[in-house]
Amino acid sequence: MIWGWRVRSSDWALEAASSFTALLHGHVALFLKTAPAYGPSLIMRAPFALPASLTHANASLIFRLSALPCLLAIAALGVWLARDLRRAGGGLIGAGLVLALCAANPITYRAVQIGHPEELLGGALCVAAVLAAQRGRIHWAALALGLAVANKEWALIAVGPVLLAAPDRRLRTMIEAAAVALAFYAPFILASRSLVLGTSRVAPTSTGDLFHPWQVFWFFGTPGHWIPTMAPYIPKGFRLPPAWLGGRPHMLIVGLGVPLTWWALRRRTRPGDALLLLTLLALLRCWLDPWDIVYYTLPMIFALAAWETSVARRAPWCAAVATAATWLIFWYLPAHINVDAQAVSFLVPSTLALAALAVYVYRLRPRSLAVGRALPRLTRVPAAPS
Repeated sequence: MIWGWRVRSSDWALEAASSFTALLHGHVALFLKTAPAYGPSLIMRAPFALPASLTHANASLIFRLSALPCLLAIAALGVWLARDLRRAGGGLIGAGLVLALCAANPITYRAVQIGHPEELLGGALCVAAVLAAQRGRIHWAALALGLAVANKEWALIAVGPVLLAAPDRRLRTMIEAAAVALAFYAPFILASRSLVLGTSRVAPTSTGDLFHPWQVFWFFGTPGHWIPTMAPYIPKGFRLPPAWLGGRPHMLIVGLGVPLTWWALRRRTRPGDALLLLTLLALLRCWLDPWDIVYYTLPMIFALAAWETSVARRAPWCAAVATAATWLIFWYLPAHINVDAQAVSFLVPSTLALAALAVYVYRLRPRSLAVGRALPRLTRVPAAPS
């Protein structure tokens, strides 16, 4: 967890602490005016931190209690997936691995350390929505999806997978999910707060001019002027985004979910593979977002682990490999290679993974391979009668 000094220096302190304090003290108008883009997530988590606020606890305890529902959500997801695997005949090693990937993943610790526990909640809710839809529990799927979208807007990428997984009543599911999300956004709308996708009215929540090397637009950027005194904060060789990029990647991330879902429906992708579609869209978010950071990979890892345990009925080794790759690319390599090499180290495996997921989700098969498999059947010579 985060100790006091880390709370004061984390994104939580910069983006959410003051508005969250206002909410806990009953200053609703001030909260609605100053809350970050994920303000509805703070509303969900406020009841957990309210007892500490009433007893005048320190900022560290209030933050920890506000993160508690997020940690409980990923723990519950891990228990759910481990139970499914055991019921399907899976071993204790596989069940323990999926529980560890969800509840004790080092990336989840890093997300909390940076000050964004809501990412854990969003990833768990998105996966839970798809799992519930696959099991025909439409109302639970709608509730989970609505809460995920209210928690953070990137969860809109889960709409398509939920539609693919739902056996019927898809329109009703979407209406119920929209109603749940709207219930949390309504106070901000009534307060005339601008709700622009992927942006915030509070300056620290904006991604600013710098962008990270772990995304597809890195080499389109313009090299910035490096200042030695800023070395602890800005790496040497950093780039500035091109003027034409703007906020388009965020719209593209959500918008691509529509054609990709339509294509999956047209290709008659199996409802069980809706979790793989969610994995694909979550990885695509990392690939396209100029502010890609280590915890952005969590929804992809959760979705992949859920598919391996609940659909493939095996230990989540691919999710474990994805976790190890994330640690290598985002933690280890930055201390040993320059930023351009970091971009390459991310783009190569992520692009290959996207291609592999697309082949599996959309059942793409080279025509020559399909013809080759059919030839033995077509050219088989019947045996001569005796």
